[in-house]
Amino acid sequence: MTAADVRQHLSDLDEIDTTPRPGRPAAAPTPAPGPDAMPTVGGWEAPAPVDEIDRIPLPGSTGRYPAPLWAFVDAVAESRQVPRDMVFLLVLSILSTASGGRWRARIRPDWTESLALMTVSAMPSGSLKSPTVKAVAAPLFELERELVEEYAPLVSEKQAAKDFRLAEVERLKRRAGRGDTDETALLDAVRAADEITVPAVPRLVADDVTPEMLAILMCEQGGRMGVLSSEGGLFATLAGRYSSGVPNLDLVLKAWSGDPHRVDRTTRAPIMLNEPFLSIGVTVQPEIIEGLADTRLFRGSGLLARFFFALPKPLLGHRNLEPDPVPAAVADGYGQRIRALARTARRRDGITELPLTVAAQEALHAFRVDHEPRLDPEGGALAEITDWGSKLPGQLARVAALFELFTDPDADAIGDTAMRGALELAPYLTGQALAAFDAINGRRARAARPRAVLTWIRRKNLGEFTVRQARRDLGGQDWATSVDTIRDVLDELEDHGWIRLETPTDQPARAGRPPSARYRVNPATHRTAPVLSFTSTPPSPQHPHTAAG
Repeated sequence: MTAADVRQHLSDLDEIDTTPRPGRPAAAPTPAPGPDAMPTVGGWEAPAPVDEIDRIPLPGSTGRYPAPLWAFVDAVAESRQVPRDMVFLLVLSILSTASGGRWRARIRPDWTESLALMTVSAMPSGSLKSPTVKAVAAPLFELERELVEEYAPLVSEKQAAKDFRLAEVERLKRRAGRGDTDETALLDAVRAADEITVPAVPRLVADDVTPEMLAILMCEQGGRMGVLSSEGGLFATLAGRYSSGVPNLDLVLKAWSGDPHRVDRTTRAPIMLNEPFLSIGVTVQPEIIEGLADTRLFRGSGLLARFFFALPKPLLGHRNLEPDPVPAAVADGYGQRIRALARTARRRDGITELPLTVAAQEALHAFRVDHEPRLDPEGGALAEITDWGSKLPGQLARVAALFELFTDPDADAIGDTAMRGALELAPYLTGQALAAFDAINGRRARAARPRAVLTWIRRKNLGEFTVRQARRDLGGQDWATSVDTIRDVLDELEDHGWIRLETPTDQPARAGRPPSARYRVNPATHRTAPVLSFTSTPPSPQHPHTAAG
């Protein structure tokens, strides 16, 4: 794969809207519209998006690697009638969990990456988050049950032996109290009891768990754990829900990169995690994303920069009520590969480094060359999220390694096909990150206002309207509390080319009442779906399960 090929694959990144907004530096000028751009019609130009989230959707599955993974994403999205975005990010988290921290991607001799991935998808209540998490995580839950059954005899045997030795210690203590035994016999009994280790009941996944309990679980499970949840309690816990409001982020931060972590305890031995590994996959309500700003340390510590985000449009109101179930062959193809990867990981004691093939190295390097200018704090497309953007090349190498291991758990290198498959996700993941950080910074709440006006214009099929009409029809919404507020939103839509203020005429209004300002609507408004976030638009009739990112 040549550098030119990679630049072609990633050219969509430059299509992300970086129009200057308060707090966002201006980007470099964008090229003139190409031949596919909407032409000027009747003096109107194509309107500009009010929000960039839908500029780049999740790539389609046709011809994409690895095929069984993408087939499963499509099938679950269809059967549950949820956006592909949410399914895909959950699958990435499951893949990461299955890898169990037993591989690292070696990008250069001095640069390796853990395969820990952390993802969060935002969907409103009623969007079938829980059933989707259950469907995607089913292979791991099944494997966990099997492992518990396999380990049960050994656990029982070791526990019985431990109990016997401890009972002997107690008997000797009582005798020592009466002077009937010597100290040597007692110490020998204590050592014999300590030498018996009862293996922990196997765990692959945790849900709502405190950082303290998570450290204990990870210690019991060889330093590895996955956290999967269809609720947003994880962020409340990390923000200090159980620790008097003091955020507790150290373990999560270190387990993303595999840095050593130590927990000192007052009455028990310290917990030592030499190479911790933690994957996270959560689905939350959109308000949780917006509320992440309440804990400033989330951003300042780099926690949010470690996450992949998805803020897809829900399908509520437009779902296929009789969808096709997930074909058994598709579910089996996905499930068998996840289980094979997880079992292979459990058989490994150490960590294996997966080098990049020469072609994969060239592809990643070409991406990094194109990506670097976007991180420029003065005008780069990702100037506002350089913390997230600087981690993207390493994150994509992690994804490529997981794609390779999903296909072959015994893989000994990351090939260019897996790397290309990961790099092609960059435009989508970047657009979603920009949208997520806009939500965290409060911009998406403000962007909801012009989106609401566009929805009203379409619903009423308006060619023109007055401010008084808008005040009357939109006055029930929380933000539309005054004419001045509505005028501000209309000014923004006019700046983006969706509407145009008509030149006032000398015709008087009714006696005692000044004329209401009148706006004409760009005809393209009724031909172009608004760029929305948490509001729904009808899905394609050919692909009712598909939702743009």
